[in-house]
Amino acid sequence: MKRNLLKAIGISFLIFVVLSWLIPVSTYSSGDLTTNGIDPVGLFDLFTVPVSTIVTFALYVIVFAVIGGLYGVMEKTGALTEWIQRVANRFDGKEKRVVVFTIIFFVVLSSVTGLILPLFVLVPLFAGILLAMNFNKITAMASTVGALLVGSICSTYGFNITGYTKNILALDMNNQIWAKVILLVLLTAILIFFVLKYSKISAKKAAVKVEATPKKVETKKAETKKVETKKVTKKAAPKKGTQKKKTTANLAVAKDVKKVNVKKGISILPLIVILVLLMLVTFAGMYNWYYSFEIELFNDLHSTIMGVKIGDFPIFEHLLSGSSELGYWGNAEFIMLMIMAAALIAWIYKLKLGQFVESFIAGMKKMLPTAIYAGVASVILTVLYQASYAGSGTLVDTLFGHTFDLSKDFNAPIVGIASLYGSFFYNDLYYLLTSMQPYIANFDGNMIGIAGLLIQSVYGIGMMLFPTSVILIAGLSYFDVKFKDWFKYIWKFALAAFIIVIITGCILMVL
Repeated sequence: MKRNLLKAIGISFLIFVVLSWLIPVSTYSSGDLTTNGIDPVGLFDLFTVPVSTIVTFALYVIVFAVIGGLYGVMEKTGALTEWIQRVANRFDGKEKRVVVFTIIFFVVLSSVTGLILPLFVLVPLFAGILLAMNFNKITAMASTVGALLVGSICSTYGFNITGYTKNILALDMNNQIWAKVILLVLLTAILIFFVLKYSKISAKKAAVKVEATPKKVETKKAETKKVETKKVTKKAAPKKGTQKKKTTANLAVAKDVKKVNVKKGISILPLIVILVLLMLVTFAGMYNWYYSFEIELFNDLHSTIMGVKIGDFPIFEHLLSGSSELGYWGNAEFIMLMIMAAALIAWIYKLKLGQFVESFIAGMKKMLPTAIYAGVASVILTVLYQASYAGSGTLVDTLFGHTFDLSKDFNAPIVGIASLYGSFFYNDLYYLLTSMQPYIANFDGNMIGIAGLLIQSVYGIGMMLFPTSVILIAGLSYFDVKFKDWFKYIWKFALAAFIIVIITGCILMVL
């Protein structure tokens, strides 16, 4: 299964390599496209570029690995399993309500914050609940990772989506906000309908006694895996609505790590509180308040704290050396927060130091393939970034130039098509916007606002489809789903979303 994913990434890279031998690179400035000839990817580059990608995007790799470590500790305590079991039992017979809640939860958080990578930390938890309810893996993935990406399509105030669009295209944060809200409601409803229509629940549910440290349940390798359950004696057959489920979540912790012995009914409140605090602090630290809404509160607070002195000695300037203001945190700070959260969980649940280290490392090992694939997904972006830095231009500029030459005036379908294939090459919206900005800079101000909506929305659709998407690749690896199976599953929704976004752009043009 993992080799299949590597094949999808490899084919994407080879497509780019072939195009680099066929399409000349160009630069675009002041309305003129300057072609600089062919700049192909060489044989030696086929081996060095993937390595450079891992080095360049090492923080992506570390983020996913540390997410695994966090879940390794959480499962070691037994509280995570207890949490999943309680939710699964509580909503027995109401599984589809949980799917609806999960989709809305991830879509809204993604749309409002734009922090898609940090929000991935919640995916294993919700995936565990859905898998425990006997939904198949692709349904669980669509309800979590798919919902995250739909939130990016309909980004309202997410800084890493709408914030980039605002600053690069010189727009307002409220640009086309009502159109975005309508898209948010509409596409969320369509995703819910789509997922529920194609969701699969095993007809036979496990009727087994829930233990404090249940054993893992083996699953078959078929696409629609059914949970293998132990036979239950007729004497102890539970009544309908009271049967217990055994957790089948593919959590990050390695299977060979033993959980600590815990009492049945272990408190899950500390775990819930720590996760909530982790996400709140992450949101406060990683959402850029100044560049989104010109809020200077956190900048001023940071300056005030750093200015505190004991005598003439700036105590906090040295104690908090290297720290950034809230709003300017990056993946490094997020990694630090997750490690601190894991340590706090271990302390509250009285794990010994050896148990903490063992479970954290085990979780990282289990998540390591996902982390590596997520890093390699940016292999094309690495080549384009290097070319842009060198100033020689890219083949994508050539494609953009010819595409936008098809119409002298603003044209929503053309912007949408350019954004779609552009997102295949640029899996980071910042670089896609930077690359497209010169081509739409001369449009009327209102049209630039519509272009911004189209680019960020179509980019989100591309991230649901292309194996260059970091979050998609991470999701496929984590859920162990083949790329071709996911594409067959999601393409109808993606096509509907693309059509709706383009129609929205066309309507806005005439209003």
